[in-house]
Formats: sequence, structure tokens, C-alpha cells
Amino acid sequence: MLFIWPQVIRVYRNNTVEGLAPLGALQGMSGSILWSIYGLSQSDVPLFGSNLLIAVAIALLCGAMTRHGIVKRSTVFGLVATVLGVGLVASAISTALVGGLAFIIGALSILPQTIKVIRDPDLNGVSVSSNALLLACASTWMAYGIAIGDALVTFPNVLVIPCSAIIVTRAWASQRRTARGVLVAEHVA
Repeated sequence: MLFIWPQVIRVYRNNTVEGLAPLGALQGMSGSILWSIYGLSQSDVPLFGSNLLIAVAIALLCGAMTRHGIVKRSTVFGLVATVLGVGLVASAISTALVGGLAFIIGALSILPQTIKVIRDPDLNGVSVSSNALLLACASTWMAYGIAIGDALVTFPNVLVIPCSAIIVTRAWASQRRTARGVLVAEHVA
């Protein structure tokens, strides 16, 4: 649940959302809300609590994206209300249904960010440490899902693990190039 906080700190400290994928944030927040509902319906406190904290952190990122004019505030509030409504109705119908929605939306939420880091050369706003923690977190959730025998917790991480590794590698390389460019420019001047 802590993996996202270095990203939040980086965005607010550097006052930039450069390199972040708005669709990935909105989708990630939606997935975390649905995972929280699934965890609550399964009486799984770690699953509920950790995803609730992740949803709060992503909401803070969406707030920064709103201030930078990348996402409309009405979009964020409308999405949260819709996901809560759909998640609660799905949970009342079947815990497997809300778990399936969380699986699909949550697992796929990393794809917009992965595509963005592959295409975008400026990844200054992307937290390497946050994504390295995501890699470790996904590995741990995969092990937890295997341990409790829950495929819905296990399988999303099959996608998250390689995608987070790509994000870490590309963001680290981009920020290293930027740092070298700054050092070279200062040395020449």
C-alpha cells in the first residue's frame, strides 16, 4: 500500500505531472476502489485497507492533474461516484462479479502508464522508487494470492510485474539522461 506514496510526494514536491498517464491514474483509482469493495465483501482486511489507501493516493495524483489542467475535476468525481455505485451493486449480486471487474480494470490500469513511458522521452514526473515499490508489491500480492488460493488476487500481477519493470527502467534512464544533461550544461557554462 505504500508503493504509490513516493509518486504522490514527487508530484507535489516538484509540482509536475510530466510523464504521468491520466487514463492510467483514473483507471488505477477505479480498480483500487473495486478491489476495496471486493476485499470488504470477502472480509479481507489487508486487501480492503491497502487498496483504499492506494485509491486515496491516486485521488491526490488526480487532484494534481486537475490543477495542471490535465483532468477535469468533474471527471474525477463522476468516475468515483460511478465506480462506487457499480462496485456496490456488483458486490450485492456476487463477490466474484466485483472481483472480476476489479481484476480487469485494476490489472489493465498499468497499460496507459507503460505506453506513456515507452513513447514519452520526458519522464521527470515519474517516480522510479514508487514504481520499484510497485514491482515489489505486485510480486508480494502475487505470492499472497497464491497463498490464499485467490486467482483474482494472483493473476493481475502477471501483467503488473513486467509493466512496472519497464516503467522503472525507462523512468530511471530518462531521469539519468536529464541529470547528465544538466550537469553537462552547468559544466560548459
